[in-house]
Amino acid sequence: MKKLDKLLQGADKQSENGNRKALSITLREIIPNRRAYFQESIRQNLQDGFSNAIYKILLLELDEEEEESIELAELAYLSLSHILKQEALMSPEHYKRRMLLLHYFGDYFTDAVIEIFLKKYKTENLLQARSLAFECLERMQLSDIFYLEDHYGDFIDKDEQLNNACNEIETAPDLSDEERENATLMHRVTEAYLKAKYKN
Repeated sequence: MKKLDKLLQGADKQSENGNRKALSITLREIIPNRRAYFQESIRQNLQDGFSNAIYKILLLELDEEEEESIELAELAYLSLSHILKQEALMSPEHYKRRMLLLHYFGDYFTDAVIEIFLKKYKTENLLQARSLAFECLERMQLSDIFYLEDHYGDFIDKDEQLNNACNEIETAPDLSDEERENATLMHRVTEAYLKAKYKN
């Protein structure tokens, strides 16, 4: 198993050079050992590069199995959430990446959201549970958007990709102060759940 820092350095260089074939080869090496690399990213403070690499894996559709995809998405979310708790490391780009992760790959988070917040619906009405899970995920996206609006001014307006994603959210953005707090709390609870899941 190659060292994570070498893989991430190679992926960054290939991204800069626009060498998609070489980038795909490098990123694929992370997939089979994703849990081990996640732990290595914690030990070596490489969670920014690790979350970015996994996000690229998902965007390039290099993952093949559903279980694989779910784990990759959850590990990327967990890494980003860790970064966002550290003022010295976080930036608006990290909030953007987490919001887009939930926006584009929400399907991979529905089981976790149901398990955390909607367990009572799991056996009674799974279809309703999935619908409510997507609403939860959209509120979590809105939470990140609100943070960007409150702290980084017109960051969203200057970013076409983020702006388009915002416009695609179906949940009405006029949340009350309590609903905003609950959306932020959902991030914290989801992070705690995933942290326990991938502790080892």
